[in-house]
Amino acid sequence: MKKIGVIGYGTIGTYLVQKIKEDEELELVFVYDIDKGRISSLEKVCLFDIEKFNERKSDLVVECANLQAVRDYAPLILRKSDMLIFSVTSLADDSFKEKLEEICKKNKTKLYIPHGSILGLDGIYDGRNILRSVKITTKKNPKNLGRKDIELTEVYSGLARGACQAYPRNVNVHASLALAGIGFDNTISKIISDPHTNVNSHLIEAKGNGTEFRIEINSKRKGLVTGIYALESAYQTIKRICSENYGVNIV
Repeated sequence: MKKIGVIGYGTIGTYLVQKIKEDEELELVFVYDIDKGRISSLEKVCLFDIEKFNERKSDLVVECANLQAVRDYAPLILRKSDMLIFSVTSLADDSFKEKLEEICKKNKTKLYIPHGSILGLDGIYDGRNILRSVKITTKKNPKNLGRKDIELTEVYSGLARGACQAYPRNVNVHASLALAGIGFDNTISKIISDPHTNVNSHLIEAKGNGTEFRIEINSKRKGLVTGIYALESAYQTIKRICSENYGVNIV
């Protein structure tokens, strides 16, 4: 049985905690949130001091809080445990990404990047050496973006690195796509604010030597930012990482 720790008890965190509790192959060993009141009802799995996380002997720590949580806690966690992060925009900082890679190599740990609310990350990764262009267009309600637009508005168009800096909570999938493919400075990001939509939509367009593909994903929201598909995707990602199935595995 794999032991799981969770950092962040918001929309994704509460979903994952419930799913892990119901899963006979996983054991929830701690939940940490900077807002201690959020987790006070969780009793034995509460962790109020992140510095003591290793006392819980987790096999995998899952971050579903925010970019700052990755910056603050990943260097600590990765010295002792593998880690899955959902605030992937934190890795748009090259020096920070390199720091984490060095920690992982030194301590023989792994940092996992999820596909989140999009599809096709495996195809982007496998084709990264032949792809010439990768573009992702995200459309969300302005409330998701912290805006008050009353008509369709393009709020960003440019390099993925800039999108991660401008909208760190909203474009984690852009960061995952850039990491899997041709990089933050070659992946093109577009963000559209649509006051008439109640879904998060992502359109991925990639072209390369002898290949071209287009993937569109639409997901209803659960909370202000996260799509419903992203929640189940997060749980299934944990299941794949922790799988002890010696039969057929879809990765």
